Amino acid sequence: MATSFLGPESPRPLSVVSEGYQTRFRIPKYEEKYHFGKSYEDKMFDLIHKYLELGTTDRFCYIGDVKGSLVERIADKFCLLEPVMSVIPGHFSYVQTDTEKLLSVRVAHTGAEEYFKQLATSKEKVKTVFDKIILKDGVRYLQNPKECYEYVMKCVDKSGKLLIIHRPGNLNSLPIFQDAKERLEEVETPYMDIIKDLQDCKFDVQWEIECLPILLPKRKWFSMLQEKFPPQMEILSDSEIISGCRELTEGVMKYEGELVEFQDRLLFITVSHSALEDGFPKLHRHGRSDTGTFPNLKDLKLKMSVTPEIKTLLRPTKKTEDKGKFPWQ
Repeated sequence: MATSFLGPESPRPLSVVSEGYQTRFRIPKYEEKYHFGKSYEDKMFDLIHKYLELGTTDRFCYIGDVKGSLVERIADKFCLLEPVMSVIPGHFSYVQTDTEKLLSVRVAHTGAEEYFKQLATSKEKVKTVFDKIILKDGVRYLQNPKECYEYVMKCVDKSGKLLIIHRPGNLNSLPIFQDAKERLEEVETPYMDIIKDLQDCKFDVQWEIECLPILLPKRKWFSMLQEKFPPQMEILSDSEIISGCRELTEGVMKYEGELVEFQDRLLFITVSHSALEDGFPKLHRHGRSDTGTFPNLKDLKLKMSVTPEIKTLLRPTKKTEDKGKFPWQ
């Protein structure tokens, strides 16, 4: 009775269907492997303009992975006249373990952390200073984030800005498999830690979560996953990627159409030099942002002419009555 109730032991009913579906689902190669589409990039450029206010004459630096880099598209979109500096955020070496998982090892003295440290501590009289900097998906590479932020901001003009574009692991809305979600959250830098480090450095910090639309062929999304894109997926081994794609094709994406539509949830953190760095608020004017409301704290001798109408309301002392001046002048 127990055997007939459980059904045949071999072959298992679902295994035949599963293997047959996998052989029919072929993932092609794409020339633009790391491109989320025009709608996505248009929205990205609108947000960069909103939070960074990137101008044509700005000296611009882009910190981000080579895989999926937006530096060339940003330079074309905003018609940048100055040469653009592109810096890799860092580098990891991945080692295969006995459990078919990869162990990430940070390579020291490479990437943005070392570049801005040398630039900020350089003894040269003329240093490279940027008006605007973007750090895209690069926080995980930083060994000492707080120190790195300080070095980066030393290379930013007083009126300049740093824009950090971060994809929080716990807020990830991309259609990835369950194992990838768990692994990414384990190695992810919590976004509140990023904000706290920036605030501890006495910078002015603002942040906002934005959703960017993505519409692309389903097979192209699987092709991106096989290429380990977005770059955070590089922590996964090839066998984990294959198993994860199979999980998606047999699960939530099995009955989808040729196109898939979803959103990419990103955190935009705008960093600027503190307006209270001298202990007083500053009045920012176009082209004269370095002019403070309190140039010095010395005693000032101020004079103001008094009209006859106001003079009738004031009571001068005997010493100043003849002079027509008052003690507070």
